Amino acid sequence: MTLFCCDIDGTLLNSHRTLSERTVAAIRAVREAGHTFVLCSSRMPSSMAALDRLSGGTGVPLIAYNGGLVLRDDGSVATDEHIAAADARVAYDTCARLGLHGSFFAGDAWYAWGHDRWTQREINHTAVEPSAESAHDYAAPGRIEAEPPHKVMGMGDAHLVDELERVLAGREGLVTYRSKATYLEVASAECSKGAGVRSIAADLGIDLADTVFYGDNDNDLSAFAVVGTSVAVANAKPHVLEAASEVTAAHHADGVAAHLADWLARH
Repeated sequence: MTLFCCDIDGTLLNSHRTLSERTVAAIRAVREAGHTFVLCSSRMPSSMAALDRLSGGTGVPLIAYNGGLVLRDDGSVATDEHIAAADARVAYDTCARLGLHGSFFAGDAWYAWGHDRWTQREINHTAVEPSAESAHDYAAPGRIEAEPPHKVMGMGDAHLVDELERVLAGREGLVTYRSKATYLEVASAECSKGAGVRSIAADLGIDLADTVFYGDNDNDLSAFAVVGTSVAVANAKPHVLEAASEVTAAHHADGVAAHLADWLARH
């Protein structure tokens, strides 16, 4: 059995931000051949599970929040790495000071700053609605401590996001990831996609040498480093392309589907 793990945004989705018919067919074919296909993303679990079900999956196993929350194939939690409450409060306070939108994700709950254009953009991108409680409700005394987040996203003008990144990147317990100039994703330094892939492979009893990972960006490199075959889509960042053992077509050209079909034909 081979384990296929795949990033979502920038790697798997088409120009309509969903799975193309070709991609759905390719994933189904891999599963029907007895292999395992697992999504690995910075997204929250419910958004990932909805995409997984489009291709015949059950929604688990999955690697959410860049490895911060890993769910086994029975839905149980294998990894649960939160951002420390003190770091989350610094993120909230800095977003408030700079006038940035801050979204906080804990488990399957999304606490948005407010109903602004950033919230709407995230809804459009992920097809998930935020909690009725806002980030400000979430930041109430004792709340973050009781339910620390898996991910924080800061969104706004690029120069303000620069300042947020400067503040948070200096904190030892955090890792920051700039998905675009106006977005900053923040997670615990204890998690990575690579660690998530290791966890899933061990749980399924699949050797890492028999694991394939598809990606396009910096947060995929830790997974590239642990698998037997790392595949970059053609639209990946230059240094990600260099790190990959193989390159396939771009995400909007169904590169993952093309590679899966070719792999099945060869095996």
